Amino acid sequence: MSTSEDRETLQKIDITEMLHLIWTSIKKVWYLFLILPLLLGGLNYFRISSRYDPTYTAEATVSVSMTGLNGDSTNNARTAAQLGKVFPYILTSSALKDIIANDLGRSSIPETIRVTNIANTNFLTIRVTGWNPETTYDVLQSVIKNYPQVAQHVVGRTTVQIIDDGGVPTDTARGTTMRNALVTGATAGLIIAAVLLVIYIITFRTVLTSRDLRSITNISYLGTLPVYKKKKRRKSEQNGINILKKNIQSDYLEAVRVIRTRLDRKMEKGKKVLMVTSSLPGEGKSTVSVNLALSFAMQKKKVVLIDCDLRNPSVKEVLNLTTNEPGLAKFLMGECKLQDTLISYESSGLKLIVLPGSEPDEDEHTELLRSDNMKKLVDKVKEIADIVVLDTPPSAMLADAEMAVPYADLAVYVVLCDYARTSYIQKGIRELSETGVEIAGIVLNAGKESSSSGYSSYGKKSYYA
Repeated sequence: MSTSEDRETLQKIDITEMLHLIWTSIKKVWYLFLILPLLLGGLNYFRISSRYDPTYTAEATVSVSMTGLNGDSTNNARTAAQLGKVFPYILTSSALKDIIANDLGRSSIPETIRVTNIANTNFLTIRVTGWNPETTYDVLQSVIKNYPQVAQHVVGRTTVQIIDDGGVPTDTARGTTMRNALVTGATAGLIIAAVLLVIYIITFRTVLTSRDLRSITNISYLGTLPVYKKKKRRKSEQNGINILKKNIQSDYLEAVRVIRTRLDRKMEKGKKVLMVTSSLPGEGKSTVSVNLALSFAMQKKKVVLIDCDLRNPSVKEVLNLTTNEPGLAKFLMGECKLQDTLISYESSGLKLIVLPGSEPDEDEHTELLRSDNMKKLVDKVKEIADIVVLDTPPSAMLADAEMAVPYADLAVYVVLCDYARTSYIQKGIRELSETGVEIAGIVLNAGKESSSSGYSSYGKKSYYA
């Protein structure tokens, strides 16, 4: 492929990703585009209606002719045009308003008077705007009556004939004004919602692709687990995703193998203990832990999987285990023997041993991960296993994951696509790095890219963790 074709492909990908980012962000804050236009439109409508003063415009069309011109249309049109041009100056002198005020017995005329000439005719349109329909109409009639008296001082004697009289006016502007108030408020709401959307995209940026990962951290990228599409099944069959299931997606299975192969290279130098963590709960780290353990076991390696998340143990759920073993916390507290907690998969042809978590526990039990019993446990399983996988708590919000660091040779960091903010991811990786553990790489979970094929389209909402 040529350089220009590569550039065009990258541009298409960038546009697609940008549109997807905008769309996913809109889905998260869609209510702003509904609430803000309705709210601001309603508030603006109420504000305008509470302050609205109705105005009335009385209008009449008249013909103007010069006395002594014998009705010559050309002269009359020229005269009307002259009157239309000089009328603003007549208003400036207040001559017409003084005459109208005297005619109506008023001290002043607050109404607005406008006169326009209909092009190439001797017709004038006179409009009077005021706050009372009757007095506005009276002013219009007085203008028509007294207009010739003022005009004769400018262009000579004229006569005025009414062609069309609109009568006493009604307030026809209210409907338009209120509609404009609604539209203006709603438009302002949409603009504010759009600005907030931009702020959201910038501030609450998440990871969508492996390129996003590379842009925020220099940690190695191990691969992407694709979105796992599942048909509706019984609830008991939906608890977790694991590659032992007969209906496992081929691209998901292959993506796990790709990630395992890349980890194999990093664990060749006698490194046995692999801890798996994430930034936040719900990113699928237990799913990744289980499937990596299963994939290593499928290589005929002896694997021990330990659920170290004492707050929210999930390994049993992912494996669909219904047994009632005491679990890790009970063993660490000395309430049971180690052999009572272990679940063996040797009957399935796999050299896999699972040490599940106990029931979700309170804060006081998280310190058990620092206990001598935990150290002895890890030392013992290292003697009998080729690979030890520790499913540990999230690292960005809690210090629990750091308690497992002394036992780990490598760490895998799981990032769920379009979930945790990049700031949380960077914080979690930074704090994990500061403990001194070597981070083998990042796994992007439920991503649009598949490590098996390098590409997959955006899928529908699916089950992923």
